[in-house]
Amino acid sequence: MITPIKDMPLNSRVWIYQASREFSNDESEQIINRSNDFINTWYSHNEELRASVEIRYNRFIIIYVDESIASVGGCSLDKSVRFVKSIEQEFQVALFDRMNFAYKDNGLVKSANKAEFEHLVSEGIINEDTIVFNNLVSTKDELEHQWEIPFKNSWHQRLFPIPHKV
Repeated sequence: MITPIKDMPLNSRVWIYQASREFSNDESEQIINRSNDFINTWYSHNEELRASVEIRYNRFIIIYVDESIASVGGCSLDKSVRFVKSIEQEFQVALFDRMNFAYKDNGLVKSANKAEFEHLVSEGIINEDTIVFNNLVSTKDELEHQWEIPFKNSWHQRLFPIPHKV
């Protein structure tokens, strides 16, 4: 059952799928429409799931599920992954590449593969105050408070240490 995001409790589960490129406004609208169709048929153990989908920055597909009604079991999770893979194929975009990192540059969301991101850090283009996206958050509350965070407060800084200035 489609539920407005504002009505989803803070402990709702979230899954974030970051696109390898920005979606056009038309593509985002098509993806939301397909997502709503999917949600209307999404069940777990014969229980209708209270869920929602949004796209942020024309780049991140975020799926929310209120598990206080019904939890997402293995089969229902598999169905959502198959659905996202169908979006990936239809729109010719990678949505499962965990080595694609997103960050903000002058208010614009950009992404880079691991080697590019490492280079941007080493050159100081990405610094400790650069906003990065923590797609590992798992609840609506974490999404609201720990998703867009400064590099210095993220797990990214452990993988890509800022070089010390001499």
